[in-house]
Amino acid sequence: MSSRQPAAASASTRIARRYVDVRGRRVHLREAGSGKPVILLHDSPRSSRLHLDTIRLLAPHFRVFALDTPGYGNSDPLHAETPAIGDFAAALGDALEALGLVDAPIYATHTSAKIALEYAASTARPPALILDGLSFPETLAPAAFIDAYMRPFIIDAHGAYIAAEWTRTRDMLRWFPWFATTTAGRMAMETPSSKWIEQYTIDLFSAGPDYSGAYAAAMRYDCGSALRAITVPTLVAARRDDVLYGYLDRIPVAENPALSIERLESDRTAWGEWLLARLHDAAASSAEIPAAAPSATGYIDHAEGQIHVLRRGPQGDRPLLILEASSTLSAMGWQDALCATRDTVVPDLPGFGESEALDDASAAGYVAALATLAAHLGGKVDVLAIGPASYLALAFAETQPGMVGQLILDGATDTAADPAALCPPLAFDMAGGHLHRAWHMLRDGQVQWPWYSGTIAAQRKTEPVLDGEALHRALLGVIKQPARYGDAMRAAFSSVDASARIKCPTLVFTRENDPFYAAAPGLGGTNTPRPDTIAEAAALVAQFLDTSAAAAESVA
Repeated sequence: MSSRQPAAASASTRIARRYVDVRGRRVHLREAGSGKPVILLHDSPRSSRLHLDTIRLLAPHFRVFALDTPGYGNSDPLHAETPAIGDFAAALGDALEALGLVDAPIYATHTSAKIALEYAASTARPPALILDGLSFPETLAPAAFIDAYMRPFIIDAHGAYIAAEWTRTRDMLRWFPWFATTTAGRMAMETPSSKWIEQYTIDLFSAGPDYSGAYAAAMRYDCGSALRAITVPTLVAARRDDVLYGYLDRIPVAENPALSIERLESDRTAWGEWLLARLHDAAASSAEIPAAAPSATGYIDHAEGQIHVLRRGPQGDRPLLILEASSTLSAMGWQDALCATRDTVVPDLPGFGESEALDDASAAGYVAALATLAAHLGGKVDVLAIGPASYLALAFAETQPGMVGQLILDGATDTAADPAALCPPLAFDMAGGHLHRAWHMLRDGQVQWPWYSGTIAAQRKTEPVLDGEALHRALLGVIKQPARYGDAMRAAFSSVDASARIKCPTLVFTRENDPFYAAAPGLGGTNTPRPDTIAEAAALVAQFLDTSAAAAESVA
């Protein structure tokens, strides 16, 4: 675990995100700047999110690539039950090869320092290596200790894991090991800032059950052989406030001329200046690389940033864009039910999850973002919208009729609902209350509408989505942008226009005495009773899409 960041960095630097396909896995990375490339790797259980300030510091001088280790952030995990550091090193090499970065210097910290060390020792690449914090104990931790320290992260359908993981996170900042809650085990360190804990929690919850992969592999890895064998110029450093500072004394610089060490003071501004200078030296002989082609999946650029999308299903037919505000909880269920035969696209609407919030978070701003999505997906899409998102879909179809082929509206809620109450800001709580509030808000919204109402009239009649994994994904989307996740909901309710006229074939699901469908009968289109489950409703959607498409072809 590491909290190192430079003290100050420009917030204006644009950091783009993308995926690269590597041997059937998606590797996620952040990229910024121009010039000679440098690579940043993170510790466990963090992601490239750890390096956001560092990226901004370096971007005016370099083209910076910060990769998510497999299983962390948004990168797919390795296909191994108990991966070793060698497996992660090989995966790093594959990713750098795919990105054209094998000749770029690497900065790596803590867990990733071992990954980069093994990669460099086995390949004689990169041209230079900076390892900031390298654990090199005389005796490796026994298997029983590693098993206890890396207690499984088990997601359950009741949210009990949230309390367990939050308590473990707090205890990791007090004791070593975290489970030995004794006076002797208390660490002499101040509690990090709420921002640091919040970001750490996002990364831990993003990794979830995969959080221990590289973490445990690093504990099992003895770096002595690689340190003695490496031929790449390798600088091993640590700040005085780093728990790994003491291991600098064990680096075998006398046995290998490729090695050097530096002892750094704790000042973070000085650390940032040091890193900048060392990377300038390391990148001196590197060549610039061509600009990357736009990612075929994952992120779509628009005027105000990037929209993160999950695309699944056979491509070729007109894509089905599935919209939900302000979550993707039900949208993912719809995608699961339809992607076997349909090209389906679920976006994180701006302000939720990995999609940057809009400066103009009005209905018009969201319609513009949807138009960019549709243009990227071929210019015309079918749209399936859920609940309040139906109003955004109607506004999109009304203002961009040439972009919407067929429309499916899975209900529409009463516009008298208060968007501010539906999506309240979730301020950080050192007791973890913000996580529990978000979880129960999402869960309650599946069984009653509005989610905060316990009246009989608020009870929903369709089968709820209460799967733990699905709720966990939605929770992640909320806590990544706790102040902005409700933007799409607010924009949806502001876009209601009673005079709007549907101009495309439209299927509207209705459900008697269900508040989630209260306004659906008045939307127009073909009203159809909503079956109990998404799977049953998906069969009707597929039939509607096929029938409408056939009718359109016959008219043409």
